[in-house]
Amino acid sequence: MHILPRVIALSLISFFTCSSWARSEDGIALSRATLAARVDEIERANDLSHYTNAGTWALDQATLRLQLIEMLGLPPLEDRDPDLKVQITGTLEDDQVIVEKIVFQSLPGLYVTGNLFRPKSPPDANRLPAILYVCGHGQVKQDGISLGNKTYYQQHPAWFAQHGYICLAIDTVQLGEIEGIHHGLYRYDRWDWPARGYTPAGVEAWNALRAIDYLISRPDVDPEKLGITGRSGGGAYSWYTAAIDPRIAAVVPVAGITDLRDHVIGECVRGHCDCMYMVNRYGWDYSTLAAMIHPRALLIGNTDEDPIFPLDGVVRVHSQVRHPYRLQSKDHLGIQWTTGGHDDTQELQLGCFVWFDRFLHGERRTITQPAEPRFERAQLRVLDAIPKDQRVTDVQDWFVPEANPIDPANSTQWDDIQRSIQREVAGSVQGRVPLGKLSDVRPRQPFKPSFVFEASVLGRNLTCFDIEVPPGSKCRIVRSRRNLPTPNKTIRIIPANQAQWPLVESFFRMSHGREDAKQLRDWEEQVGLADDERECVWVFPEGRGPWAWPSDGPDKAGLHLRRSYLLCGWSLEGRQIAGILKAMEFLLDQAPDARFELESQSETEMLTLHAALLSPMPLERVQLGVLPANYRDGFVLTGILRSWDVPQVLAAVATRFPLSIDADSKTDLHVARDVERILGRTILQTTDRTERSPKKSP
Repeated sequence: MHILPRVIALSLISFFTCSSWARSEDGIALSRATLAARVDEIERANDLSHYTNAGTWALDQATLRLQLIEMLGLPPLEDRDPDLKVQITGTLEDDQVIVEKIVFQSLPGLYVTGNLFRPKSPPDANRLPAILYVCGHGQVKQDGISLGNKTYYQQHPAWFAQHGYICLAIDTVQLGEIEGIHHGLYRYDRWDWPARGYTPAGVEAWNALRAIDYLISRPDVDPEKLGITGRSGGGAYSWYTAAIDPRIAAVVPVAGITDLRDHVIGECVRGHCDCMYMVNRYGWDYSTLAAMIHPRALLIGNTDEDPIFPLDGVVRVHSQVRHPYRLQSKDHLGIQWTTGGHDDTQELQLGCFVWFDRFLHGERRTITQPAEPRFERAQLRVLDAIPKDQRVTDVQDWFVPEANPIDPANSTQWDDIQRSIQREVAGSVQGRVPLGKLSDVRPRQPFKPSFVFEASVLGRNLTCFDIEVPPGSKCRIVRSRRNLPTPNKTIRIIPANQAQWPLVESFFRMSHGREDAKQLRDWEEQVGLADDERECVWVFPEGRGPWAWPSDGPDKAGLHLRRSYLLCGWSLEGRQIAGILKAMEFLLDQAPDARFELESQSETEMLTLHAALLSPMPLERVQLGVLPANYRDGFVLTGILRSWDVPQVLAAVATRFPLSIDADSKTDLHVARDVERILGRTILQTTDRTERSPKKSP
């Protein structure tokens, strides 16, 4: 049975002129091409120019706001406890301002420290406009004690208080008085974060929202005149908070946004903390985030030489956001930039002050005073000691709750659950777009396989070719079969591990040497094909085989590529599953009457599991190796733990096809028992594949 026409004339010389056919730069180039195609797709799906009616946009905003709340991992907004357990631990004052040193709990144990600046001689009005100042990355420590980044930015809330505002500046998780972490992926290899649906941006947005709750509870604050601002990280939190909280009337994010093209293709992600990003499950561009503030007053601030918020991307965001603002409140949108790098310039703050005066104070005043610090930083410290019941340092482990185990009451209920699991995994694998379907932006294309090479040794043939995996990727397929009198009708599909590719290379090198039956038998034993008459197909999706990335060096290319996949609403693992599925579709198209089996290798068990879940073909058998007990071990499908865990996915596969797993550890047995509990029957046949497992190449 031929999947591709046999190629008679072969030229393999070019493949042996290099030390290896698989160059690391090929894998990086493929991943970049894939990401670029996804950015194009997301830009088309997020184009705001098609809105011609403010009412239509308002309806879509309601849907998008729910998506954003989910992508930030926020608790239900309607369940907020009105009791913030506010404490004022002290006050400071000078000739113009009074500072209240405040701590509150946005959730039990989630302490937020802040300084509230208010005028010493307030205007005659009973209630004043209020500003929430959310801080960027400005660490302040003395004698090893964190004073919080609110002290780094104190000049801004001080200026507002001098000019008739109440301004609360709050610390962030990582650089606050109670020090948590923001750099989960960037520094600590916490790939469970995106699987949990967790991002520190969500905690910062939640704390800011709760700070707004506190401000409007004060008798001296006008709840109709609320603003928010901050720069860098604080600029990002301004966007997120204002997008989900319509109580905020005026917004001035400074150096806190650029578009996805800059983050991914321009690689600005390299300069950014994980706290800058939502878990982008729905394929948003940042213009959609910015447009969520419409029709309220929005001023975008930036410098012209900021390396991590390039001006071109900022202008592109503004250009997109102009579309809804042209429909309503055109004069409520502004943009300003000044010269400089990633700097906290007085010029930018001048525009910020003028904007709030216009929309909150309702007047245009001449600004005569610069923003300057007024207190020693140590004076602004709120806590004398860290509370024993604090839950800031481990917030990443509990802020987004995981799904509870399921016990379906009957087969009908389980069928519904199984379909939900398939929909969830399919969405993560293929990627989502905000308000439409992928078919709207990714039309189905015919298969166009490209031949790579072919070789034969003593009746064993290997054929290698690539197929396209939209958008923009490739998958390499290596077909191995014996020349038999009657072609075998069973095709064994194996998502290949990295150790398999050198063995494929060795076969082609062997084919150019003297044919040796013992050498062939040794090779077949190494790859697990000894005495196997079935046709075998190895699948190498992006990031594996010829597309493998290098081990991370000083530039951390692999780390930032993985982060870039997440920014695009994907994951590397999801793209690999997509490649395997596309290979399966191709094989089914070429051999519709064949019998298919799916089998994992070491390191590809989870890829194989999810490919089986979404298999486009009936499978005679699914064979898995050692599985992790859950998704916390680093296999990433964005937000999967909010709904399902490995046992539920395994049970869904076991319902579809005959399934067996290796059971050589307590973890495997535990997973098997969970599956049998879910299904209410014994369905797994555990096997020992020691004799069949491919040996590692020397």
